Amino acid sequence: MLRALMVLLLFAPAAVAADGKVSGTVTVNGKPLAAGRVIFHLDGEQFVGCKVKDGKYVIDRVPTGTRRVSIEGKGVPDTFGTEVSPLVVEIREGQNSEQNFDLK
Repeated sequence: MLRALMVLLLFAPAAVAADGKVSGTVTVNGKPLAAGRVIFHLDGEQFVGCKVKDGKYVIDRVPTGTRRVSIEGKGVPDTFGTEVSPLVVEIREGQNSEQNFDLK
């Protein structure tokens, strides 16, 4: 039992390091998005996301890789609110990434 726990603890940091923290701002026509959601689409039908408040958002754990991003909220053009949004970002392992979106 103790050995299994030690092995688990040994590999636990590697699992956490495979994510990145993402934060930034969302503006629509130059003005902060008052309220909405930012969604990072993963493989298959999975996603991670958070609320946007006063144009700001923070997601503590986004899996690394190339991620399509959709944004929902009042005034956001429909183009950006779906899984086929043109917004694409690269999330790198263990890094804090600032991703700002200025939607027009």
